[in-house]
Amino acid sequence: MEEKTTNYRLVSAPEDLAEAVEAIRKCDALGADIEGTGLSPRDDSMRLLQIATGDETFIFDVFETDISPLKEVLEDGPVKVFQNAKFDLSFLFSQHGMRVAPVFDTMLAAQVLSGGDHGASYSLDALAERFLDVEVEKDEQKSDWSGALSSRQLEYAAKDAEILLPLHRELKKRLEEEDLSRVALIEFGAVGPLAEMELAGIQLDVEKWGELEKVVRVRRDEAAEKLEAHFPQPEGILPLEGLGPRLNLNSPKQITDAFKSLGVDLPDTKVWTLLKVDHPAAKDLLAYRELQKRLGTYLETYPKFIHEKTGRIHPNFLQCRVPTGRLACTNPNVQQIPHEDEFRSCFVAEEGNILVIADYSQIELRILAEVSEDPEFVRAFNEGEDLHRLTASTMFGVPLGDVTKEQRTDAKRINFGLMYGRGAKSLSAQLGEDEDHARKLIDEYFANYPKVQKFLNETADKAIKDGTLRTLANRVRKFRATSGLSNRERGSLRREAMNYPIQGSSADIAKLALIYIHEELLDLDARLINTIHDEFVVECREDLAEEVSEKMKSAMVKAGEDLLEKVPVEVEAMVSGEWRK
Repeated sequence: MEEKTTNYRLVSAPEDLAEAVEAIRKCDALGADIEGTGLSPRDDSMRLLQIATGDETFIFDVFETDISPLKEVLEDGPVKVFQNAKFDLSFLFSQHGMRVAPVFDTMLAAQVLSGGDHGASYSLDALAERFLDVEVEKDEQKSDWSGALSSRQLEYAAKDAEILLPLHRELKKRLEEEDLSRVALIEFGAVGPLAEMELAGIQLDVEKWGELEKVVRVRRDEAAEKLEAHFPQPEGILPLEGLGPRLNLNSPKQITDAFKSLGVDLPDTKVWTLLKVDHPAAKDLLAYRELQKRLGTYLETYPKFIHEKTGRIHPNFLQCRVPTGRLACTNPNVQQIPHEDEFRSCFVAEEGNILVIADYSQIELRILAEVSEDPEFVRAFNEGEDLHRLTASTMFGVPLGDVTKEQRTDAKRINFGLMYGRGAKSLSAQLGEDEDHARKLIDEYFANYPKVQKFLNETADKAIKDGTLRTLANRVRKFRATSGLSNRERGSLRREAMNYPIQGSSADIAKLALIYIHEELLDLDARLINTIHDEFVVECREDLAEEVSEKMKSAMVKAGEDLLEKVPVEVEAMVSGEWRK
C-alpha cells in the first residue's frame, strides 16, 4: 500500500520499495533523516527513515517495512546529507547494521565554516534560516512517534529531509569558497567511527572504582585536616570532637578570610593565584581541592553513567565544539579522567578481550617543528633525540648524559608552556621559580630555537592583523576584532593564536587517525572504545592483540604523514587488560 501527497511517498509494499531504491540509486546526493521513539539508540527505536532525492521524498516506516534492500545504496553510492549525522548513523548501525557512507553533515559543515565561533545555534531550523532564509517548523519534533502517525507528522518528517538538499548545495559552495573542503571531509569521515565508538562504550570495574573512592575520601579528609591546621582557632571557641571542619573549604570568602589571618591577602582563590603564594597553606589548599574534585567529578558520579542493558559507559563525543577542532566529551567526560594508573586501571576489557592503547609520541612538538622549520627541532626529531632532554641540556648548560629527571621535567614544561603562549609569570608559577629566573629561561630557550620564537610571534601578529589562522589541514580559526581590546585581552588572544595551528593540526591528525583505525579494524573482532586527543584505545579479542596493535600504529602513522613532511611520526602501543598510560 502506498500513500501519496505532494510532499512525500510513504513506502510499504515490496514493489514500492524496489522502485524507491532504483530512484535513490540514480542520485548524486540524498537528503536523509530518521525519526525515533526517543534519543537513545540503546533504549529507543528508529521509526522512520526519510530520503529526499530532490524530485520526491520517500518515507520508510521501519515498523512495517524491511529496509535491508537500502543497505547497498546507503553504504555506498550517493552522498547522504544529514543534520547531526552521528545521531542518525548510531540508529542505522545499531538497529539495522548499516555503515552509512559517504556522509555530508550540515551541522558540522556550518561549524567548520564558523571558524570556532560557536555562539550561534546549529540546529536545522537555525541553519535553514541563516543560509537559505527559509523557516522550518519543528512543532512535531517531540511528538509521539511510537504509535499511529498523522499526516502532519509525515509531512514534517518529509520536509526535514527535503530541506537538507538545498542546504547541502549552499554549504558545499561556501566550504569550497573558503578552502575548507578538506577539513570538512575529515569531519564527515569521523562521524561513523565516533558513532560506533559511543555505541561500543567502555567498561568500568565498579568494585575497584568503589575501593578507590574510599581511599581518595580518606586522603581528602586528611588533606582537609592538614589545611585547617594552618589556621588559628577562633577566639573563645573550643574544638569539640565530632563537630566537623571549622571552615567551609569550598567557600572562596571563608578561604580568603582564613588566609588573611595568616597575613596573606588573596585577590581570589584561583589556581594560578595560589601557585604564586609562598605559604604551605596554599599548596595544601590546592591538594585538598584536587582530591575533592576527584571525588565529586569522577568517583561519585561515573558509576551512575553505566547503562543498565550494556553494563558499559557510553560517553557523548562532540566534534566541532572546541575552536581548535579537538574532540570534546560529555556524559561523562572520559577524556579528563586523571592520568594516574589507579584511576585508569579501573577501565577494563571484558572477559576474553584485551585493550590495545596507542598514542603519538610528542605529536604537538613535531607539529611545531614542522610549522616553524626550526633546524634544531627538525634535526632532533629526524635523529631520534629526546627533545625534552636536548632542551634541558642547552638551557641548563649540562651534557645530555648529565640531565637530571627534574631538569628534563622543567624543560618539558617549558617546551609545552611556550607553545601554549605562556609568559614568565605563569611559567614561574608552574616551575616554582621567581619571574626573573623564568624570564631568563625563556630567553635562553628562544636563543637556542630562534625560528620557534619567530613562528610564534608571526602567528600571533597574523591573528591580530588578519583575524584568521589555518591548521595544516586548512581548518580556519576566525578571531574577533581586536579594536577596543584591552592589553590583557589582546595578550590572551595572542596566546590563543600561538597555539592554534599546533593544537588544531594535532586535532586534524587525530581525526584522520580515527578514520584510518576504524577502516583497519572493520574485518576484525575489535572496536574503538575511547580516544583522548592523541591516544586511542581499542578493545579486541585477546588473540588479535598483536595484529590490532600493528594496524593501529600503521593507521596513526599514515594519518600523521598525511600532514607532516619534515619530521617523522612515531606511535607507541601497549597491550593490557586495563587502561594504562
